Amino acid sequence: MIKFELLLNEDRVTDVKELLTKIGIKKLTLIEVKEYDEEHIYTENYRGATVVIEFHKKIKLEILLESTELINQAIDAINQANIEVEILVYEVLKSIHLNQKTERTTQKKNAFDFDSSVYSK
Repeated sequence: MIKFELLLNEDRVTDVKELLTKIGIKKLTLIEVKEYDEEHIYTENYRGATVVIEFHKKIKLEILLESTELINQAIDAINQANIEVEILVYEVLKSIHLNQKTERTTQKKNAFDFDSSVYSK
């Protein structure tokens, strides 16, 4: 099993969700996060006071996938749509659903068989 994370700007969430549903991803988790980036610190005036903006709102989408084929399709679709996104891929050894009392374990030693060199700049 593979965990696929996408970190993107708030305004691109709908576009990415539509792309992911088109390729067959039916379930994802959306988390609102704040990112600190030293290069993008700026100041604003708010009610007469100067405020330093250090953290920027981002959205993190988390998806659990069984096949690496969907990862390749998702990366291709996002790349073709020219959406700026940071992608993280993790191997998940075990997934436990407590209410359902079910457990899924990864069978393979290394679940990553997608070609990441294609997507590096």
